[in-house]
Amino acid sequence: MPVFKTTITKAAFADTNLLPPDEVIKEAVALNTNCATPTVTIQGDAPRVRIPYVETDPTAGVVAEGAEITQTSAALNEIEIATHKVALTIPITNEALTYTDATKLVSTSAANAVTNKVDAMFLSAAADSAAGAPAGLAKLDGLTTETVTELKDLSPILNVLSAITDHGAEPSALVMRYSVWARLMALTAKDGRPLIAPDVTSSAEPRLFNVPVFFNSYAAADTVLALSAKDVFVSVSQVEAAVSKDALFTYDSSVMRLVMRFGYGLAHPERLGKVVLPAA
Repeated sequence: MPVFKTTITKAAFADTNLLPPDEVIKEAVALNTNCATPTVTIQGDAPRVRIPYVETDPTAGVVAEGAEITQTSAALNEIEIATHKVALTIPITNEALTYTDATKLVSTSAANAVTNKVDAMFLSAAADSAAGAPAGLAKLDGLTTETVTELKDLSPILNVLSAITDHGAEPSALVMRYSVWARLMALTAKDGRPLIAPDVTSSAEPRLFNVPVFFNSYAAADTVLALSAKDVFVSVSQVEAAVSKDALFTYDSSVMRLVMRFGYGLAHPERLGKVVLPAA
């Protein structure tokens, strides 16, 4: 497959290549270490991943010289991440396959489609009972949430960041649509001064309250997610890329296929924040 220029590992079938997900879907929010913590690279049919984590940290104390040190222990727990198949097939004529540019365009489009689906699953998708896929972060229960009736300033975001930090989070990302960012940039003080400084709005890597801001069109509408990467675990497989000349033999065409698995889980839902703005 003359598309993804990378070191490849051959899979069971001769026409299949296994590609690293951080090269094929490297722009996916779920693969951003500011937004989530990667776990094992999974393989197999419908695998589930069990991730241990510390439910309650041990307690340290001040001890007098020569005194016995009180024993304390960490309360351990684990979460189970169910992974789900993300896949697509694209027909392409055999004539087009002979042109590197055409093949590259189609394969890039396929990679973008998989990236978009992973972003939607991670951020905002409704639960899919038929496929067994969970809801995205914005639709989960248990998040620290503030619902705004009238957007006047940035205090709702600051309130949520403060609350999740009190729960033990380490805020590492604010994720929103760019349209939400535009609403925040339009906020002004009584003297007409913008509440978000111009150097922040024009920055290639904007920050709000010193937390990195990321834009994604698959974030929930009118919503700001405050993430703590250490409390969000993501598991992905390698991306299986294959081309078959058999399925559409009588059409003188081939089929390009991309398949991967993706899943995520939360250790402490209350350490993630959600600000729901009034509809624009």
